[in-house]
Amino acid sequence: MSETGPRLPKMTLARMTLGTLLRQWRKNSGLSQLDLALDIGVSTRHLSFLECDKALPSEPMLKAISTLLDIPEAEQNMLRLAAGFKPLPYKHGPETEEHGRVRKIIEQVKRAHKDVPLLVKDQIWDIIDLNNPAQRFFKTLTGRSLLLEDHFVNVLELIFAPDLLRKHIVNWEDVADATVRHVHHETGLASENPAFQAVLDRVMDFSGFRERWINPLSMNANQYATRYIFNEGGKRRSYDSVLISLGAPYEAILGGIRFDTFHAVTDE
Repeated sequence: MSETGPRLPKMTLARMTLGTLLRQWRKNSGLSQLDLALDIGVSTRHLSFLECDKALPSEPMLKAISTLLDIPEAEQNMLRLAAGFKPLPYKHGPETEEHGRVRKIIEQVKRAHKDVPLLVKDQIWDIIDLNNPAQRFFKTLTGRSLLLEDHFVNVLELIFAPDLLRKHIVNWEDVADATVRHVHHETGLASENPAFQAVLDRVMDFSGFRERWINPLSMNANQYATRYIFNEGGKRRSYDSVLISLGAPYEAILGGIRFDTFHAVTDE
């Protein structure tokens, strides 16, 4: 089968290899290697190579395996990342009860902050949702939507990529330092998540990131609000960014939700 999508750079998966994941899902389904090989139309030798990490599947083959093993859509991104493919945004279909409760909380928080820009982030700081003021605000600054069709924009990309917010932030050095502090402080076990490893692969060579990530400044209790000074059409406008964490799972590969609100500073 031919590939239909770009692969990400090779990354370290820290015990969570594609072969391990495929083998676990196959055993959970009760299928033998022979059964699965016959169903997807490959040899048992090739399937064995996949499960031993001696070969990588094409994107259509990975999709076929995921479908046959009835792997939930949210979990399929783990396989895609382990195989080197870009993650796909979660498509809202029939929701689990747990997912539905968290979605309701997100919508409630968005309504409560309808007058200020608000970003919704997952545990690895991908931007998974935002309210209408944030849509307008960041599209005006960057000229693009932060909710792309092919992958989530991560906060590290948003701050460090040269073509997004970086050129519009007057105090970029301070914001960059604060961003790395927050991500270091809050990712926790997510640092071993292959999705987060893929983020690091994408941003590691952006100017100023590598040295900050290796030696982040210390975090203290007074640094949970970050002052952003934007250059908006030649005018400087300041916003205080305040983080709020929600300790509940959003979907299988996520460990928590973070809300980031931007409040205009009016005393300057």
